Amino acid sequence: MRKKHCEVVSNKSHLTVDIQSVIRSKKSIKQWAYILHDKDDTEPHYHIYLNFGKTSVEFSDVGSWFGLDENFVNKIEGRKSDMLLYLTHGNDGQQHKHQYSPKEVIANFDFESEIAVSKVLGNFEEFSYAQQLEYVNSLSVNEKTRAHSQLDKLWKLHCQCLTLKPDRLIDVMFIQGKGGTGKTYYAKKLLGQMGYDFCVSSSSNDPFQDYMGQKAIILDDLRDEAFEFEDLLKILDNNTASSVRSRFSNKVFNGKMIVITSTVPLHYWYWAFRSDHSDTLDQLYRRITSYVVVEKDYVKVYGELDDMGRPAGLPRVFKNEIPELKRQKLQKKDFGDVFAEMLEDAFPKDFDK
Repeated sequence: MRKKHCEVVSNKSHLTVDIQSVIRSKKSIKQWAYILHDKDDTEPHYHIYLNFGKTSVEFSDVGSWFGLDENFVNKIEGRKSDMLLYLTHGNDGQQHKHQYSPKEVIANFDFESEIAVSKVLGNFEEFSYAQQLEYVNSLSVNEKTRAHSQLDKLWKLHCQCLTLKPDRLIDVMFIQGKGGTGKTYYAKKLLGQMGYDFCVSSSSNDPFQDYMGQKAIILDDLRDEAFEFEDLLKILDNNTASSVRSRFSNKVFNGKMIVITSTVPLHYWYWAFRSDHSDTLDQLYRRITSYVVVEKDYVKVYGELDDMGRPAGLPRVFKNEIPELKRQKLQKKDFGDVFAEMLEDAFPKDFDK
């Protein structure tokens, strides 16, 4: 078997060679790390991680380097980070085992930093691309460039893989109300309450321009002319993912929720379809999980729509907190007073205006 990285496991008593001498004598080994597990309920043994970069090495050759049979050389299962975490028993399933300190690991790279980066980069199940980008920006200058390049490649690969697995489950909320009533405020507050990171669309002609894999997106102040009807159906499809045309590249929404805010009620959208395609608009209405109407004093939450796209049934009604927030807002600074103080002695008091 040939692989680009592997693990060597051997009891301490069976290993008759000096580990570092072997490692340093092999130019094919680009990264290495090892630890002695001598606090387990078994005989003391070594775990040795070897990475060969872009080349592959036969397991039989690796075993011979250490005077061991090929059976002592293991294929790496899962991600590289899982293997590195195993050296200290840091994986989730190893909490019952002795927890070794990262300082006990001998390596030719910054082991602790590598672990931290590997836990985040490429982990799109727990972290969005935007969150990972923020993490990369927090790294030192030396690490930042390499990590950003790695993240960029992983993100492109992830997006391509998403198109191969189109199944998804998303919620779509439509928030309708006049300007200034708090539509966007409630969209942001809701997503924050749900623990979703999100982006707010910034351009009506390219709503997905700023989307970076967040768990949610707010299509703010959206109008039906922003998307062709068929494109909007694909975007809002609760069960099937598809790419969205964006100015810079096609993107796949892989989040959990889409929130649309609009001053125009949904039953006015795509009015041209109403005469000849009576069943077509139903496809749009079925995609809306919840419909919210924000009025000056109240917020009404509906769980269903009728066949005309209007909110149906009895809503849950809540007091709109926006008017109170506006009353509590601090008074604007009076820049007239600032200029008066700044220029008080600049001119004679009897200066003729």
